[in-house]
Amino acid sequence: AASPHWWYLRHNALSKLFSLCSLQEPTMDVSVLLGLLIGIALLITIWFLRQQSYWRRRGIPHSKPIVLMSMTTKHVVQILRESYQQFKGTGPFAGFFLLAANSALIVDLELVKKILVKDFNYFSDRGLYNNAHDDPLSGNMFFAEVDGWKRLRAKLTPTFTSGKMKNMFHMVNAVGERFAETFYTRIGDGDAVGHGKVLPISDLTGRYTTDTIGTCAFGIECNSLNAETPDFVLVTNSFVHRRRHNKLIEGLIFSFPRIARFLGMRIISQHVHDFYIKLVEDTLEYRKNSKLRRNDFLDLLIDIREREDADGKRIEGLSVNEIAAQTFLIFLAGFETSATTMSFALYLLAQHPDIQEQLRRDINEVLAANNEQLTYECVKQMRYLHQVICETLRMYPIVPNLMRKAQAHYDTGDPKYYIEKGTLVIIPTIAIHYDPQYYPDPERFEPARFTAEEIQRRPACTWLPFGEGPRNCIGMRFGRMQTSIGLIYLLRHFRFSVAAETEIPCPLAKVSCLVSPANGIQLRVDRVEGAQPIRRE
Repeated sequence: AASPHWWYLRHNALSKLFSLCSLQEPTMDVSVLLGLLIGIALLITIWFLRQQSYWRRRGIPHSKPIVLMSMTTKHVVQILRESYQQFKGTGPFAGFFLLAANSALIVDLELVKKILVKDFNYFSDRGLYNNAHDDPLSGNMFFAEVDGWKRLRAKLTPTFTSGKMKNMFHMVNAVGERFAETFYTRIGDGDAVGHGKVLPISDLTGRYTTDTIGTCAFGIECNSLNAETPDFVLVTNSFVHRRRHNKLIEGLIFSFPRIARFLGMRIISQHVHDFYIKLVEDTLEYRKNSKLRRNDFLDLLIDIREREDADGKRIEGLSVNEIAAQTFLIFLAGFETSATTMSFALYLLAQHPDIQEQLRRDINEVLAANNEQLTYECVKQMRYLHQVICETLRMYPIVPNLMRKAQAHYDTGDPKYYIEKGTLVIIPTIAIHYDPQYYPDPERFEPARFTAEEIQRRPACTWLPFGEGPRNCIGMRFGRMQTSIGLIYLLRHFRFSVAAETEIPCPLAKVSCLVSPANGIQLRVDRVEGAQPIRRE
């Protein structure tokens, strides 16, 4: 945490700056002030131009700075794929301009492996902006710098073990059952075409993941499947799709994190902050007074907060703000990523009815062998479902790139291609996923790419939707479980097909840094005649 003295200096400096610029109490001649401002602007311009020439001066192939202007007209997916194709084979990385930050776009798979796994200690920071003092929710494990991440990871890793996921399985399973019931209700008697209707898939999958995260994280029955859009969704959507700042301001914040922290800049809106802090405070108070225990994520975080050693002494746990930050991350990650993955999976299956039928057979065979009961072990036996989800995430990885920041000078083995301390490293996940060297005919939807034999044939780090190495996605198990259960219930009872309202290809939302459909996904949904109900444990 920053010292009080440092924060005093910050506020003192800002107050003096404001007094200098005040017209009510001028403290210096206007012409002097104007000259000072022009001089500062000139120095910034010279510095900025020098930054833009960094890769040229080093003789490294690089993208044009104009790529920044393209970010308002192109999705980041297009920029990453085009840049990767342009520079692959020219060296282990290429220069890439992200406003004032010197970034290295990694185009060599061996270097990707070293950055994420072998030489992780050189690149253990994501290079993302966080300011836990002024913006408490940004103090979550995803945004945290190295020391904060290590501390939080050590405390939170036991929360996401297979055993903990198995304990939560029945909660997600119950929501999955209500998910199928909601589809039956929406379809009703069908339409003029048959026993089905065109439904807003993205909206419904979002409601399903809202209810699962609500019950698994907070013990709250959101009931969004059968009600108006709950506050959870409205608040989280406002962070994901309606950011606090525009792309230019956000880019400057991420490019100059120290200055941004000095100025107290925030990336999370006040109403999002207030919502989560109050939610956590109220829930903690209620559980303390009622002595209620649900074995959900919040209970596990409370356990961390109240741990004691063998002598009964309190061990440093998590503050209320830290618990709020982690629950915000859990909801943000679990809601958006799983809902979008399910939507894209159904979108692809609707276009490939043969694959959809094969998956339905696989689901039914496993359930039949288990007396029509869905258990944690059953899901693990549905290998073709796993392949479909993996292929969906290859084609539509929700986070299109990984970011790391060099913690020290790094030599790649080529004297020309070194990475200086502080350089932002970008690994273009989406571009690697579409590289025909690793995935022949990459535009084709083919789940067979993810049989055990095919995975063994490919090099490591060619599939990165959850990252790789020590800083991979800690919630991967929960995300897969949630996605799998939702798809099992839907494909058991319903058949999905393309409708006139279905956009092919699916345009991506440019306002989001994630891979998500711009206008949602709509598909025709018909009942599967004779489908047997799934029994829960």
